[in-house]
Amino acid sequence: MAKFSLCFSLFAITVFLGYSQSNNTFSQQLQLQHDNDFITLTDRYYSSGLYLRYRKLLSNPIFNEGTEQVEFSIQQEIYTPSQTKSTNIDEFDRSYAGFVGLGFHWLHAKENNLLKISALAGIVGPNSGAGGFQRWYHNTLVISDPPIWVAELRDSFQFNLYSTYAKEWTLVPNPFGMRIALLSHIALGTRDIYLEPELVLSFGRKAQLKNSIFFDLLGVHNHEIYFTLNAAYRNVIYNGIIEGNLFGDDSQVLRESQNALLRFGFDFHNKFGQNNLKIGVRYNSRETLQSKSHKYIILGYGYSFN
Repeated sequence: MAKFSLCFSLFAITVFLGYSQSNNTFSQQLQLQHDNDFITLTDRYYSSGLYLRYRKLLSNPIFNEGTEQVEFSIQQEIYTPSQTKSTNIDEFDRSYAGFVGLGFHWLHAKENNLLKISALAGIVGPNSGAGGFQRWYHNTLVISDPPIWVAELRDSFQFNLYSTYAKEWTLVPNPFGMRIALLSHIALGTRDIYLEPELVLSFGRKAQLKNSIFFDLLGVHNHEIYFTLNAAYRNVIYNGIIEGNLFGDDSQVLRESQNALLRFGFDFHNKFGQNNLKIGVRYNSRETLQSKSHKYIILGYGYSFN
């Protein structure tokens, strides 16, 4: 109890001291994010993800009201079954799969609502380089035997569109604020087809939605330090990373996706100076009938500039 009180006191002092800091304005940002499940003592399913993003605030936006920005991203994702030491593909609860892709994102934000439209194009399969990267990662950095990578999903091109609409309400103002946000996610394409409502509760010193680190928004760079609790329900219609290419796939291991997916998360956000820091934990319910639930962490750092 004493440790909890000390941690809460330090958090409160940091929030209070940051409340009076001056604001800066930045129009560009580079961000690196790494997702991995090895710290949660597993190495399966969504095993890791690596993302490099560049964001720019638009000086000539489409709409007169609010702010707009664009984002370009490159990403690699690695998926494995839980049977990483087996060569018996009949045992696999999902296939080995790697994805490498390029993304484009457009955001329009007002004080308390936001619209985000994204397009993602990439390759699933051996040409993604995911298997080779994971073997190098284990042999060089983790110092453990890497997954065997047999019967990987065959090479195929994937293209997807995504949209997110968010609406936020302030329950308690800063510096010790509390906010609630409702988000609606839609995905349509050869990789993902789903509908996902999400509820997010935030606690701490958080800026208005249009300037917040919550969606990595640029502009006025208010100091922020807060954490969020996230809960979402995903109605999965198709998952090409599990079921193969939507227009046909002769890969050796194809599984049927679970239609109902529960997703929970905890995130810590800190925006100070030109720096954005994010640390998160995610929990997903099982994605196939044969698989189990899964946890992984998110580590992200962004540097803003003009």
